[in-house]
Order: sequence, then C-alpha cells, then structure tokens
Amino acid sequence: MGGVLRACGVFVAGFALALTALLPWAGLTAEIGVIDASLTRAVRGVDAGSGWFVLGAGITAMLLGVLGAMRSWLFTGLAILPGAVAAFALAMFLADPRDLVSRLDFQVGLLRVHPTIQYGWFAGLLASVALAVLAAVALLRRR
Repeated sequence: MGGVLRACGVFVAGFALALTALLPWAGLTAEIGVIDASLTRAVRGVDAGSGWFVLGAGITAMLLGVLGAMRSWLFTGLAILPGAVAAFALAMFLADPRDLVSRLDFQVGLLRVHPTIQYGWFAGLLASVALAVLAAVALLRRR
C-alpha cells in the first residue's frame, strides 16, 4: 500500500511540474516612481525552450508514477531522473549566456525597467525538488 501512495505522490508532483511550464517564469517590470506603479510583461515557461523540457519531464514523471502503481516500485524511483532534468532546465533558464539581464536593466528619470523572476519558475523548482525527493524515498524504502 505504501508503494502505491508513493507512486501517487510522484504522479501528483509530475502533474504539478507539468503545470508550472504554463505559468509565468520571468518578466520585464517597469516601475514608475512618482505614482508608485509597476507594469510587468510576463514570459511563460513554454515560451522558452527550457519550459518544454520541464513540461516533458512532468509528463514523464506522471507516466512513471502510473507505471509504479501498476507494475513495480522501480518505475516510481526512476522518476528522480525527470526531476533532475527539470531542475537543470530551470537552472539553464536563469543562466542566459547572452547576458540579457544587464541589457534590460536600466533607469530613465523616474522610470526603472528590470527583469524579474516570476512565481511559475519558483513553483517549477519546488515541484522538481518534491518529485526528486518522492522518487528517492521510493527507492530507499525498497532497500
């Protein structure tokens, strides 16, 4: 029974991971000092190549969770691999080799424009870590 619960946990974490690819990961925020207002233009995860890797990793983890519940606990443990792929893709999203951050961060008078990391990226990181932990627990419980 515990193996099925761990497999269900992996499925749910994979589903959450796949959903985070559809959320905003980054944005460009313009702040106006006089009226204390800000405007943000968001970029979803699937708008970048990294988001597709996270979406694929989430779907793969869901399939491994289903296989883990139906067949063997080893499938549940193998979900640690999509979790690691998703964490790596999220890290690569932040490590832009073209130094985009320095080109986008500027201030003109009372208007300040800067890039921001949105909640979807943090949710993706949390889901990938949760997926890896649940998969590791499934592997360790069988030893």
